[in-house]
Amino acid sequence: MKSACLMTAVLVFTSAAAQATVSLSGTRLIFDGRFREASVDVSNRSDAQVLIQAWLADGRVGESGAADLPFVLTPHLAQLPAQGKQTLRVLYEGVGMPADRESLLHLFVLEIPRRSQAAQQLSIAVRQRINVFYRPAGLPGDPADAAQMLTWQRQAGGELSARNPTPYHVSLQNVRVDGVEISDYQLLPPFSEISLPLPARVVGDGMQRNLSFKALTDYGGQRDYCGALPAQGALNVPLIRPDSHSLKGKC
Repeated sequence: MKSACLMTAVLVFTSAAAQATVSLSGTRLIFDGRFREASVDVSNRSDAQVLIQAWLADGRVGESGAADLPFVLTPHLAQLPAQGKQTLRVLYEGVGMPADRESLLHLFVLEIPRRSQAAQQLSIAVRQRINVFYRPAGLPGDPADAAQMLTWQRQAGGELSARNPTPYHVSLQNVRVDGVEISDYQLLPPFSEISLPLPARVVGDGMQRNLSFKALTDYGGQRDYCGALPAQGALNVPLIRPDSHSLKGKC
């Protein structure tokens, strides 16, 4: 029993310390429905050959949702030479996905290193995952404006609600009220609503507060948003622009 516990501890420690030698060309992938396919590059940064396995899964149900997806990922298996590169292609069958909103998929890439010949050395298979957003052609509005379209409102129960009325996913980071973080990361699906707990000192005080957050762009960059959250009523938080002098020092 003692040996088994020791081995488990070693495996956990080694897994935590493991670092991927392959990297993806983006932190997210937008599949524009106007085109037949989307692609992402996988690069091997090491001086040794590596094998990768890749697959897609439904973002709503996890890895188990891969079988019924109307998408094809190729290649599923690829051998990358040292300092080599492989392009993964995602193709849509043309039917089977909602046409009135974005859909979320997960792309998994498993790095399988060559077995080490050294004694008492453990090889770790590292798995990476990025979001793939299938965006049907003809959706209304601009996805770059989706974060500004969110409707924020303080609720009587001591929560802050955010409603997404757009057909696009909105990725939020560092949601703060008066500088106090209430959420590190939130992904709002199209036409959805979430509730976040407010700090105790803010609940029911009847005062206006500053609400700020960051939203991710299609390219993985960040844009800053800040606005005055009223005690009652809804708010669309504006984007902070370089000339936003009225918000200087508040966000």
